[in-house]
Amino acid sequence: MMPDTSKFVSDFLGYDQVSFASSGVEACEGAVKLARKWGHVVKGIPEDCAQVILPNGVFWGRSITAAGNSSDPLRGKNLGPHTPGFPLIPYNDLGALENLLQSNPHVAAVMYEPVQGEAGTVVPDEGFLKGAYDLTRKYNVLLIADEVQAGLGRTGHLRAADHDLLQYGLKPDIVVLGKALSGGMTPASGFVADRELMGSFSAGDQGSTFGGNPLTMAIVRASLEVLRDEGLVENAAERGEQLRSGLRGINSALVRDVRGRGLMNALEVNKDSHVTGHDLAKIF
Repeated sequence: MMPDTSKFVSDFLGYDQVSFASSGVEACEGAVKLARKWGHVVKGIPEDCAQVILPNGVFWGRSITAAGNSSDPLRGKNLGPHTPGFPLIPYNDLGALENLLQSNPHVAAVMYEPVQGEAGTVVPDEGFLKGAYDLTRKYNVLLIADEVQAGLGRTGHLRAADHDLLQYGLKPDIVVLGKALSGGMTPASGFVADRELMGSFSAGDQGSTFGGNPLTMAIVRASLEVLRDEGLVENAAERGEQLRSGLRGINSALVRDVRGRGLMNALEVNKDSHVTGHDLAKIF
């Protein structure tokens, strides 16, 4: 079952190969491992020096590494010592990204959420990911799209990064998948990349106890077939526009901002309003 589903997922996402795992953070750390290995064996970064740039507001799980490398000090409080090698820069700031890439030759990759989830559905400027992609080419680093939350149709594109990159025929070097990969039916995650990059791994570098098990593989394939055959990606784009239009029509001093892509949306409440989510639900 795993070989057939692997080929289906790879073809569906437009990559050569996939590595399956169970949780989102497991898949993100697998992608980081691949980027670091590539940085050492291909780019020539000295051993144990490869770094992966992350943006402020990042959330990629609750492992020791993920919890300890966040701009939220509470994520890693009392969990240290934290894993080194993950410099933080402001999200949606190409200038800050280039400054760090210029000054740090040990960067192997940049990992972005195309739309930040836990940070509050933060949508970057139009063209931001294209600009980030161009900088990664300029400085010979990889672009990882963490699409555990945003991927597989939620933003109205199959790959969330497609909003900026598809029109140019471009794609991230690695896309991390989770959540929607199994339609919420069973733990399933993974990351996709092309064969040349995935070949940086040696036998035994990456694995997962339950990743790729037969039941999960059947569910993953069925979920993606539904996504494709029932037009769920297109529906997310249409319904998202409808939702945001309706929310923007609310005439209330409580509403500070409405933003999102597809069906990944946020209504931000003015901080001085002192209302709870329950209060808001009753009002609207």
